[in-house]
Amino acid sequence: MVASPCADQTTAIYLQLSKAALGAALLFSATTAAGAEENIAQMPGDMIRNSTFDLNFRPRYEHVREVSFPNHATAGTLRSRATWTSARWDGWEFLLEGDNVTYISSEKFNNTENGRTQYPVIADPEYSEVNRVQLSYKHNKNLLTLGRQRINFDDQRFIGGVGWRQNEQTYDALRGEWAFDDRFTGDYFYSWNVNRIFGPDGADGDIGGPVNALRLKYKVRPNQTLSGFFYSLDFHEFDELASVTAGFKWSVDCETFRWHLRAATQSDTGRNPYDYRAEYYNAEFGTKPEQKYKFAGFVGTEWLTGDDQWAFQTPLATLHKFQGYADKFLTTPVDGIRDYYAGGSVVISGIKFAATLHKFYSDRFSREYGNELDLVATYAITKNIDLLAKYATYDADTFSSDTDKFWLQFELKF
Repeated sequence: MVASPCADQTTAIYLQLSKAALGAALLFSATTAAGAEENIAQMPGDMIRNSTFDLNFRPRYEHVREVSFPNHATAGTLRSRATWTSARWDGWEFLLEGDNVTYISSEKFNNTENGRTQYPVIADPEYSEVNRVQLSYKHNKNLLTLGRQRINFDDQRFIGGVGWRQNEQTYDALRGEWAFDDRFTGDYFYSWNVNRIFGPDGADGDIGGPVNALRLKYKVRPNQTLSGFFYSLDFHEFDELASVTAGFKWSVDCETFRWHLRAATQSDTGRNPYDYRAEYYNAEFGTKPEQKYKFAGFVGTEWLTGDDQWAFQTPLATLHKFQGYADKFLTTPVDGIRDYYAGGSVVISGIKFAATLHKFYSDRFSREYGNELDLVATYAITKNIDLLAKYATYDADTFSSDTDKFWLQFELKF
């Protein structure tokens, strides 16, 4: 594949700017190293003098082959992120973070904005934006945060940041985190806008409307936690995703094994055109990494019910983490889904290898949707450079079409 002269010129200019930014960051961090150790300001002016500045670069190659499309999709993208964090003075802290995604190869993919529907979707639009801008106040173990922020609840099954994509999902919100005592904690946020992964200029780039999310956690025993949650998503632009969800999770974490049970119920709210009620069930058992090769295994099942009209949905989740890396079930099919999965991981010569096998069925009538195999290898080249290779293959039976995806990614942190 030969990139266009325009793309080559853009890449060359961008690399020069990146080098200049890196040099400035190293110089700045050297002048603030003393304050960065504790990041505490004694006077208001120390909020600036003792602040920290971080740079993160994440180049990625992604290839998608989906038999229902006439062409394969290929994307070379580079996400650059700069984060400035003030020192905390009298409980107050300010954070500002900017992101840029640029293409370092030809645009042979559907980024959801460019209209290239002859290619499969790779949802990484080119953009520059303020990813986070937030003011927080901390008192003892309590924290209040206002502004555009990252919010990840538990394992991100219902509320998350979709950090896998080059454009992170963030929330314009007011969030409060409380520790009532050593065993009982609470977490609540109100969001008036969700900044989605499709970029600031995309038609699906934002979801407006009030989101109220509450999570309570109680440590029953040192290794057992009971959580309850309530999520009200009264979206305005996407009426069919407006819902109210309530549920619980019971987690047990022992020295050699872990397991959890999770259940929830969901119903329509606001202007949702579907009058429905659906359920969610999840059970997983896993072993903890053993000493020599750090081997760990797990097995589980996850059910999202459907009634042939609509099904249990989790539109704010980090969906790439669940039901397969091929992303075939980002929207739950109307007949629901049952996912039976098993996998494991091992570390050999510093390289972590992981594999997961999924078997998918519909919730209604138990039709066989398909199978998926996910493989991942990660390696820390240095403390600042990580390498990741990932592959997903979905074998369709009655849902969607055969799909293969491959990723090769570096991450550089300064």
